Amino acid sequence: MIDNRRLKEFEHEIDEALQGISDTSILLNFQQAIISLYPHLIPIYAFAYDSWDDIVMPLFYEMVYNTFAFKYGIDINLNETHTYMFTLRCYKGINHIECIPKHHTIKALVNCEWIEMDKNDLDEKVFVFKSFGDGEHFLTGGLDIEEAYNVRFNLVEVDIVSTLTGYPSKTSVFIHKDDLDFEFVAETYDKDIQR
Repeated sequence: MIDNRRLKEFEHEIDEALQGISDTSILLNFQQAIISLYPHLIPIYAFAYDSWDDIVMPLFYEMVYNTFAFKYGIDINLNETHTYMFTLRCYKGINHIECIPKHHTIKALVNCEWIEMDKNDLDEKVFVFKSFGDGEHFLTGGLDIEEAYNVRFNLVEVDIVSTLTGYPSKTSVFIHKDDLDFEFVAETYDKDIQR
């Protein structure tokens, strides 16, 4: 956990069984859950639009942020966390997840084109987790049933965010999940920044 909180209140019970589980494993467990769940949503037309949002957003909070709450022994309020799939105006003053490249050079899908990025491209910037997807099919928008059967959750959608300001400089960049580690960032909620 990266702890950027101004107030250090440990009011939550700690689950000892979670101490040996990495933040990366918690995120990838969620990714495996939606891979398993998604095919069951297609026959009932819950694979996109509001139905998908209504299923995946609370599931992410329960499986990821709530697990972090028990792992780290801190309260994590739903309204004080970055919502799955959303780009924020600013990532300071709200709990979120940072994505850390495993290698010096990685491939990223930017505007439907694969490019190479290295750590020098990220000077004073970080990747912030948004969602799992495939960079081609966007489940909150238009998707027909035939396309739904081709959806994969093997990429991570990230925003590239300034470490100084917290503002995104580039949104909806996709990186293969195996090229990243994940780390929960606890922040003291700042309602003035998040307006």
